[in-house]
Amino acid sequence: MNNRTHGKRTMPLILASLFIPALMVLAACNGGGGGRSDPGVTILAVGVPRTDIVFLSGLNDYAAPTIPGSLYKISITGLTDDADLLVYGTDNTYTSRVRCAVDNTVLADPATSPEDCITTAAGNTLYFTVDGTFLKFSSEAIYTIDVERLSVTNLNPTFPFADSVSQTTAKAYSVPATAGVAETISLTGLTDDADLHIFGNDSSFANQAPCSLDNTRFTGTTPEDCSLTSFGGTLFFIVDGIFSTAPTIGFTATASPTPIFPSPVSEGTITAPIGVQPDIPSPGQVGQAGESFYVVNGLTAGIRYTVSITGLSADANLTVFGGDGTFITPAVCSIDNTFFLGILPEDCTLTVPGGTLFFTVSTEAGSTTGAGYLVLVEPGP
Repeated sequence: MNNRTHGKRTMPLILASLFIPALMVLAACNGGGGGRSDPGVTILAVGVPRTDIVFLSGLNDYAAPTIPGSLYKISITGLTDDADLLVYGTDNTYTSRVRCAVDNTVLADPATSPEDCITTAAGNTLYFTVDGTFLKFSSEAIYTIDVERLSVTNLNPTFPFADSVSQTTAKAYSVPATAGVAETISLTGLTDDADLHIFGNDSSFANQAPCSLDNTRFTGTTPEDCSLTSFGGTLFFIVDGIFSTAPTIGFTATASPTPIFPSPVSEGTITAPIGVQPDIPSPGQVGQAGESFYVVNGLTAGIRYTVSITGLSADANLTVFGGDGTFITPAVCSIDNTFFLGILPEDCTLTVPGGTLFFTVSTEAGSTTGAGYLVLVEPGP
């Protein structure tokens, strides 16, 4: 995030005869809007995007009705120049900005980067601005501004959940967890860029939580994961699609206990691979300079599946062989995120030729340690 400090406004907002009640949100950030008198406020309906123009050094003020306690995502997309999103929460004088729980505002590189803010409403109205102070290419910027309400989806802790987002939307989730047990939350089978934001046990989605294993907010279709220990009965996270280039981004969200293997060893052989059930995260392990062999049966021929390893304790590589039970010829992945270095999660999407799929997980020759991980084979994307 580029922490620009904008000058504060010199005149109060004129709302004519319109009265909009104030809103409480999260703690304040530094900065305000550029100084000028305000001609008025545009009222946006939630879920109804609006295309607008901001001029050089201009400020477009907005307000949207909100339901107290609900999550909202404010976004500006399709920018033709470097306009910035400023969020003021309850402040109808547009002076004191607030901190967003997910904050992709006032980005400077690239100049036309989309921006968004996800925040929890504590009142009936949310106030925000699009700022034209830092336009680079022309005297005006065109953009689409949108406000979307986020509902919270409750996940089953043992089954993957297929879902989708877009640039202007995000999804919020909760999943039951056991206090004191390490959990891995992951996104696999991504069809475009979406980002994982972890809030731990914070049901208010106010503060993001640190991950002991943090592979979040990568670009493109790279899978993402986070391992952390729950201190209560529920974990919360958000998937945000603000930086995607596709109209819709598909993915699979999973939350499962992180596999713990004090001394990982290789499992399975070419002639007797370990059986893995589809749609169920399964713990796996591979020894140092070793290779583990897996097979999954009961698949539907001719449809796409994604094979993934997440929650890695050390560097390991995924290789998918499709229907080749000899483990000789690797399959071609239509989405290929294999052979990353380190503990980055890996996945491969491919169309299976039959009802059986073979794959391996290996460590490099000369490695000094094995690795534990979660294996998942699920339909799609």
